[in-house]
Amino acid sequence: MSAIRIEVLALSCAIASVSPGPLASGAPAAAGDPAHIVIVGNDYAFIGTPESLAAGPTAFAFENRGLVRHEMSVVRLRPGVAASDVVARGPGAASSKALTDQLVGILVARPGERSGGELLVDLVAGHRYLVVCTLRDTPDAAPHIQLGMIASFDVR
Repeated sequence: MSAIRIEVLALSCAIASVSPGPLASGAPAAAGDPAHIVIVGNDYAFIGTPESLAAGPTAFAFENRGLVRHEMSVVRLRPGVAASDVVARGPGAASSKALTDQLVGILVARPGERSGGELLVDLVAGHRYLVVCTLRDTPDAAPHIQLGMIASFDVR
């Protein structure tokens, strides 16, 4: 399976959830191959997000089981920063230099669909990553992150 490498200049939102399965541990399927993780988003949560993943090349796919459009944005948090710190700071905090070391990438999926590609990430041991969605259902609605579409995992 080929992966698409994506570089993001600005972060709009991230959601995360990993579906359980034989590859959800983050272990590569074969030597040299990246681990494959499916992040599953629902209206307004993630399903089965892992607490930790192994360091190294990891290909993330995003599946939207919700009824509205969602996105999965991934950022690497600064040491000592928790998901609750990002929520407390409000909209835009997930891309803030004060809270994040690196904007990693983003995948978007329409309701009931899977993203059209994968996000290849070289996960760094000892770091925490955040997955969020900052989309809104309407211009005056709350961002999905404020409705619970946020998760984090540690890399071992």
